Amino acid sequence: MKRYHNSIKMALVLGFVAWTLSSCQDWLTIYPQDKIVEENYWEDKNDLEGVRYAAYKQMCSCISSMALWGDLRSDSYTQYSGDQATAVVSLYSEIRNANIERDSANTYFDWEGFYKTINYCNKVLQHGAEVLERDKQFTNAEWRQMKAEITGLRALNYFYLIRAFKDVPYTTKVINNDSEVVRFGATNQLVILDSLIIDVEEVAGQARNRFSQKADTKGLITNPALYAMLSDMYLWRASLRHGRYNNLDQEDTVYINNKPTKGTGYVAHTIRGDYQKAIEYADLALSTLAIQNDRRNANYGDALSETLNYGLENVSLYKNRFENFSSGNPPSLIAFREIFGGNSEESIFELQFSQSEGRTHSLNGSSGGNGGIWGYATRTHLAVSDGTLARIYSGSASARPRDSRMWFSAWNQAMGESMSLPGYFCFKWSGGEFNMSMPDDHQCSSIKVDINNAMNYCNWIIYRISDVMLQKAEAMAILGDGAEAMRYVNAIHRRWFCNDDRNDSSQPLENVTDDNGTRFFNTATLATLGNAIDPGISDKVRNYETAVLNERQLEFLGEGKRWFDLVRYAERHAGGPDGTRDPREWTEENNINSGLAGVKAMVNDLMTGEYSTEKRKTLINRMKNRYGLYNLIYYKEIQASNGNLEQNPVWNKSLYD
Repeated sequence: MKRYHNSIKMALVLGFVAWTLSSCQDWLTIYPQDKIVEENYWEDKNDLEGVRYAAYKQMCSCISSMALWGDLRSDSYTQYSGDQATAVVSLYSEIRNANIERDSANTYFDWEGFYKTINYCNKVLQHGAEVLERDKQFTNAEWRQMKAEITGLRALNYFYLIRAFKDVPYTTKVINNDSEVVRFGATNQLVILDSLIIDVEEVAGQARNRFSQKADTKGLITNPALYAMLSDMYLWRASLRHGRYNNLDQEDTVYINNKPTKGTGYVAHTIRGDYQKAIEYADLALSTLAIQNDRRNANYGDALSETLNYGLENVSLYKNRFENFSSGNPPSLIAFREIFGGNSEESIFELQFSQSEGRTHSLNGSSGGNGGIWGYATRTHLAVSDGTLARIYSGSASARPRDSRMWFSAWNQAMGESMSLPGYFCFKWSGGEFNMSMPDDHQCSSIKVDINNAMNYCNWIIYRISDVMLQKAEAMAILGDGAEAMRYVNAIHRRWFCNDDRNDSSQPLENVTDDNGTRFFNTATLATLGNAIDPGISDKVRNYETAVLNERQLEFLGEGKRWFDLVRYAERHAGGPDGTRDPREWTEENNINSGLAGVKAMVNDLMTGEYSTEKRKTLINRMKNRYGLYNLIYYKEIQASNGNLEQNPVWNKSLYD
C-alpha cells in the first residue's frame, strides 16, 4: 500500500483530478485546479462527485488483475503448443502449478490499483458530510444515495482483494502520507468480510435504482448491484465458515466495528442462515433489476429484444433465435450480442470503456502480447481446455455441439476457415459481433466463424443476471433444495441451445429432447462426483452443487470467475475443525488439515479435465493447505511495510524448505 500514497498526495496538492458529472461517458474530462490543496478542495457537490468518478476510473485500470486473479489458475484454460514465450504464458505456466518464487518481481500480483480505488472511496465517504453542510444545493437524499454507492464500490474492491489474497491490509480511513501506512499489517479475511457485509447492509436499498443515462445505470453501483454483492458475500462467508465447522447450524458472532464487547452491538448468525441470506439477497437483486429494466419506464431508445423467464420469477433472459439463418452476422445470437455489446438489460454492473473517448484497456493486447490474455486474434496464448469441456459434457456428446456458447466461448479451428489455431478460444470481448455460417442442423461443430481484430474498449462485466441466478442456485443446492436450484441452472443452460425454439419454453429442460430423443441436460449429465467426499455433505447435495459450478464454468468462461469459484468450493469442503490450524504451525509431523481436505476436493472433484492424476497430486502437494489457494503478496509491498506484512506462508519457501 505504501507506494501509492505519495502519488495521491501529490495529485491533491498540484491539482485534484476532477471528473465531469453527467455520465460515465465523460469520465476523462479533467478540470485542472492548480494551487488547490486538499483541505480547501471539498467545497461543493462538484468536488465530491469528481472524486467519485475518479474512483470508478481508477477501478477500470484493475481489470487485467480481475481477469488474471479470477481465472488464471483455474482448469478452464490451457497453453496451446507452439505459442511464443510471452509474459502471460510464462506467468500462467508458473502460477497455475503453484510454482512461483516468493520474491518474484511479477507485477501481476500488485494490488496497488485496488487500494487507490479504496482510498478515493474513503475520501468521498470522509468528506461527504462536510460538503453537505457547505453546499446548500447538495441535498441529504443525494448524499445518502452517493454514500450507498461509494460504500458498495469500496466493499467490492476489498472483496476482490480477500478472494485473491485472503488476509490483506484493511482500513476505512483516508491515507494521506507514508507514516500512516507502515502501521498496517494484514487483517483476517473473515474479519474483513464481516465488516463488508455490515457496511453494505447498512446502505442497501439507499442507492439509486437507475439513472437517466444507460451507461450510468449499468456503470455505477445501484441497488441491484448492492444486493448482488451481498448475495455473493454471504455465499462466501457461509462457505468459509462451513469448511471450518462442518455444521450448518454452527452459530457465530459478528461484532460491530470488530470490537469483542457486546456493548458495541453484535449479530449472531449461523452458516445455514448465511446461505439463506445469499438466496434472499439474490432474490432482491433480481427483483430490483426487473424494476430497473421496466420497459415502460427505462427504454433508452434501444430496440427491445424478446425475452423469456422459463417460469422463474423476476428472471428475464434474452431469447436466441436459430431458425431461418444461414450466414452473416447472426440475428440468432441476440443474447451474445446484447450481453457483450455492453450495458444490456441482463447487466447489473460493468466497468465502462469507450474507443471514441479514449477509455481503453489492455486485456486484448499488451497484457498478453499479440492477441491478449484469453486469445482473440490470430496469435493467441491461452485456450479453453478441451479436457474441461469434455468433463462438463461427459455423457452428453450430442448436447455439447448444440450449446451456442461454444461459438464464442470455446471456438476451435475445426469450426472456422479464417484461422488455423489448435485449441478452443474465447471471443466474448469481440464487441458482440462476428460473422458466421451455420448449417441447417444447427450443429455448432459445423459452423464457420470469422472474427475481426478484438476490441480493447469492451466493457468489463462484473455482475450480470446469470451470475446472481447461479449464486442463488449454489446456496439452494447446499441447503438441500437441489430440484429448485436446477430450475435456475436449466434456464441458463437452455437459453443457449440451438433448437430451444422447437420446444415449449414452459417445459423443464430435462423434458426437452433433440430430434433423436436425447436429453440436452439433466443433473446426472453435468454433475461429476469426485473422489473426496466429506461426511458433512451428502452425495446428492454434492452432485447438485457440482452441477451448479459446472454451469458457472460454461457461462463465465473468460470473465474472471472460475478460480474464485474453485477457491470457494475448496474452502467449503475444508474438512471441519481440523481445518482451522494456522499453516504457520505446519511441520511434517504435524500436518493437520489446515484446509488440505478442501484443496484435495477442489482438485479431484472439479479439475480432472485439465489435470492428469499425477499432475493433480503434484498440484495438491504444492498448494499444501488453504493458503495455497491464494496469491503471493507482491514483494515490494512486504518491503514497504516495515515488517508489518508477512508473505503468504505457502509462497514463503523458507517456511517449508
